[in-house]
Amino acid sequence: MTRSAHHATAPSLTLREAREDDIGALLEIVQAAYRGEGGWTTESHLVRGHRSTEGEVRAMITDPAVTLIVAQGPDGPVGCCYTRTEGDRAELGLFAVHPAAQSGGIGGRLLEAQVENLSGAGVRELMIQVLQSRPELHAWYERHGFRATGVELPFPADPTLLTVPGLRMIEMVRPLQAS
Repeated sequence: MTRSAHHATAPSLTLREAREDDIGALLEIVQAAYRGEGGWTTESHLVRGHRSTEGEVRAMITDPAVTLIVAQGPDGPVGCCYTRTEGDRAELGLFAVHPAAQSGGIGGRLLEAQVENLSGAGVRELMIQVLQSRPELHAWYERHGFRATGVELPFPADPTLLTVPGLRMIEMVRPLQAS
């Protein structure tokens, strides 16, 4: 990570790479953000079950193609997101801010830290898959430079977890400027 990606502008929040001792906290954040009640990012009305597992997060931390960033608040982690790079394209995922900390700019700071790192590494395009039926998320990503590609993909996990059968993923892409 570049030095600027480690430190956010507010002294009470730092951005850093995830460590193995973060796994439990990250799973709690991701579950609360995606499957909990109260946050604007919840998908609990569309998808049941756990969003991620300890094994999946551990694999991200040890994979050299993945950068998993944690937003560290005074009392511990409050958000995270990963990128997986393949050539000059990267995928954004496991992007979550705890519902109690949402709407304070943490998500945007996590995203821009990843964009800065990727641009510095010569990555030209950042991709994310977002569930259909989530216009508020689509709008957030559009405000942050993403555009829908028109590509729809099947739900990547067990389809029996869907409360809306046949729900698909929308691919969105943000072009990056290599530095």
